[in-house]
Amino acid sequence: MTQTSEFCCPRCGAPLEPRGPTAIECRTCPATFPQVEGVWDLRVLPDREIEPAPLTSSDFEFAFQRHASGQTYKSVIEALLLSLDDERAERLMLLLRESRGAWHPLLAVQGGECLFLGNALSGTITPLANAGFRVSVLDPSRERVRFASMRSETHSPGRVRALIGGDGPRLPFQDGAFDVVVQEDGLPGARGARGAHGPFGHDLGECLRVARGEVVLGADNRLAYKRSSGKRADFRVTGPLAYARAILGRRGKRTLAGYRRLLAAPAFFPARAFALYPDARDFSHVVGIDAPTPRLTIGPLERKNRVKLLARRLGLFPVLTPSFALMTARRNGSAVGPRIDRILAQLAERIGEPTPTIEQLIATRRNTAVIHTSGADQESGRWTLHISLCPNNVPEFAWHARSLADLRERFPALPVPEPLFAGEIDGIPLTCERRIRGWSAAQIGGGRPMATMLAETAAHFARLVVRPAAPLTVEEFDAWIAPRFELVARHAAVPSTIANLERLLAQTRERLVGRPLPLVRCHADLRSKHVQVDEDGHVLAYLDWSTNEPAGLPYYDLLHLMIHQRKREDQCSAGDAWRRVCAREELTDHERACLDSYARTIGLESDVARALEALYPVLVGAMVEKNWEYSRPRWLHRHFGL
Repeated sequence: MTQTSEFCCPRCGAPLEPRGPTAIECRTCPATFPQVEGVWDLRVLPDREIEPAPLTSSDFEFAFQRHASGQTYKSVIEALLLSLDDERAERLMLLLRESRGAWHPLLAVQGGECLFLGNALSGTITPLANAGFRVSVLDPSRERVRFASMRSETHSPGRVRALIGGDGPRLPFQDGAFDVVVQEDGLPGARGARGAHGPFGHDLGECLRVARGEVVLGADNRLAYKRSSGKRADFRVTGPLAYARAILGRRGKRTLAGYRRLLAAPAFFPARAFALYPDARDFSHVVGIDAPTPRLTIGPLERKNRVKLLARRLGLFPVLTPSFALMTARRNGSAVGPRIDRILAQLAERIGEPTPTIEQLIATRRNTAVIHTSGADQESGRWTLHISLCPNNVPEFAWHARSLADLRERFPALPVPEPLFAGEIDGIPLTCERRIRGWSAAQIGGGRPMATMLAETAAHFARLVVRPAAPLTVEEFDAWIAPRFELVARHAAVPSTIANLERLLAQTRERLVGRPLPLVRCHADLRSKHVQVDEDGHVLAYLDWSTNEPAGLPYYDLLHLMIHQRKREDQCSAGDAWRRVCAREELTDHERACLDSYARTIGLESDVARALEALYPVLVGAMVEKNWEYSRPRWLHRHFGL
């Protein structure tokens, strides 16, 4: 990590020297910078406390007290989120997502020293550290820096160093001190540009000065046609007048051409530009602007949006896309391509196929980077890579890869991808599988293709029986079902929800004990985006088995798929979709046929099926609580109204 001898005065740029064990001072100007609780305070204006947006100082004090009492990071963040109102909790969770760093495989540098400038709460820091960088985080907010240190103790021990600073005209580092410098979410020093990270005193030239390798700038587009509301998956497209007012009010933001000019320097190559689409705070795709790949996914539903397709053909995507990531590198460095190219070359050698090219780069809700590749022929080099962006994903990756191999052996009629590799390549934990053609079922809309998909899915999953139907014993109920109630009740947080769970547990015990119940191989997260189909709806493969259970309850997978489909099509809450599926009154004929054919094939009695339908919120709640890196506040109450 950066040593104190490499610090420079943020006022005049002179070297800083030790002044006792917990302070450093400038050789030239009378400035002293202390170390407090192991963190260097390198601010020019140490008495000017920065409000730690999107939270307050009192919010953080609550979290730090819990951490000091010995609570884990997971417990602290769960308690902190529960203490916030829904709006601020949503903003914080978006900021914490590690998928914000899904662009890191596009860097050329493999590892070394990285400087992160921005909000120290950002989830981008963790994937950079996990990718082999030693990350120095610089933020003028004392509370956010303390939080970054706390998180790194769990997620990236020994790889992250948090520093308070960045409010002066110079960055407190020597020239060329870092292999990569990341300036996230906007321009420092821009008039009126306070943003989520508070004021920074330096300008972008300082980022170039302290970089000996690459510089990454994440920034919003002044001409953006839509923005994230700060709530997950909620985007706002403004009308013409509001759009014009927004452009005039976006001080400190520039167009793509403006950002390119700021990054233009004789010592650096021209910047490579990517779109973070649909918005830097909540993006799903990293899209090449200067190159044809990685490209945006355009499925059957997008093809119906003629305005969107026309704008893209006219070249308006770089002009109007909400956010950018621009990458530039020093000319004196060795000329190497993006790290993903080296990863693909090493994978090709291991798998024994020609090296493919990247086609799409997707940032997922599960904090992974999904990369689709294409090869020279129909199948060779057509891969899907899952790259871990947070430590929680690594064991899930291994389980996913083992499960694919096991499913192909035990249930050969079930279409799943061919696993090709699982492990580390170039220091990055990942899995690689054969890429499936077609589209996710989320892209095909309703009608006959959806009916075909549901019918085939019901037939496929009815064959995944691992134990034929047998009367459910009290001991089996206590082993398989009661613990799920215990898990969701532990995180429910709302007294009325906990009371409802207690009543539902008693009712479920009465309805299921002694009744015939088979056990099945359970996908546990079967949604339309995990079902790959052709344009007629025929199933090509079921994807993402990272949360599957070798012996789970029947019917749940079909319910989960159906409820998510209702939620998407009706634009309603998960709770409303669940109630509609249970009532059967607003379902299409093919949806009813799907549920009925599954129950009939697997031998599920109708009253047992109704009991499992009533149990659905507990089953899905237990699944997410088991796999999330932290519990979402009041999740069961907010989504199902229990």
